[in-house]
Amino acid sequence: MPLVFLSPYKKAYSAEIISLSTLLGFVVIITALLLPLFAAFATEDFWLRIKEYTEQPLVDYTKKFMIYITKFDGDNDIQTTTFHSSNQYLNNEFKKICEDTNINNCELETNADPTTFSTDIDGDEIKDKITINYEIDNSGQNEKLDVKLLFFLKYGLTKKVRLIMTPIVYLDIPILDAKNIESISLSGNLELVQKSPIHSTAITSQIYYKKNPFGENKPYFDLLHYYNEYKSFNYTVKYNYEKIENTNSNGNGNKINIKIEMYIPKLQEVLYYQSLYEALKYAWMQYFYIFLPIYIVLYILFKFIIQNNIF
Repeated sequence: MPLVFLSPYKKAYSAEIISLSTLLGFVVIITALLLPLFAAFATEDFWLRIKEYTEQPLVDYTKKFMIYITKFDGDNDIQTTTFHSSNQYLNNEFKKICEDTNINNCELETNADPTTFSTDIDGDEIKDKITINYEIDNSGQNEKLDVKLLFFLKYGLTKKVRLIMTPIVYLDIPILDAKNIESISLSGNLELVQKSPIHSTAITSQIYYKKNPFGENKPYFDLLHYYNEYKSFNYTVKYNYEKIENTNSNGNGNKINIKIEMYIPKLQEVLYYQSLYEALKYAWMQYFYIFLPIYIVLYILFKFIIQNNIF
């Protein structure tokens, strides 16, 4: 007697664990998982480890400084060499060198320390500009001055990375007509220089003045020595400035004021390594959108093979 079915007849097949069907199913699953991964890796921004963001750094002046001035006469011969710093140890060492060597043109500068003030231009409680003023005594009416200044700052990044460092601002300012110069103005930005991205998962600390400049090591009075050592660090700050000289019409430049204006960028570009969480947050979306069509195609193919008893 014939059988009559009122609804579609369905028959379920169960493959053995060790069989060609099981092996094919395993291959299809692995292909569906791995193929989107290789395709996603081929895209430009998948698993992007290095990214860039912008932040306004937190910058302040530490009131640590070193000033070395060489004064020349009209014949370009050194008349006086002076030194002044915020560290009494270095001051005493320089004074001792001058006394021990009996050099008449070597002396410890006794001028007042540089004065400074900060400006919050937009009222967001973050300093936008640091101004440092220093007055040079030129009562000896020297024809030429070679002024070298070294200032230590505090610098911090706090948004996506945690960077704490003490940048050095080094200035070499030749004054060729010192008798007729009343003031010198320097104005520019403090720009972050990176040799490598900053890790976002750790606090990066780079404290320079724990080393030679203010330690009990043998002192160096060549300010360029400190700056060259500082530039070897992974993260530094460069002061890009323009110089303006203001002349004295009387030709009686007994005092020369140096004004240094350092602007802090609102949108400082920072390169950093993403954390695993941040990288996966964007990577999984690319993977999913590639996985979905590949899964559908492989599923249809696998279903066709099984239903038609190819295996």
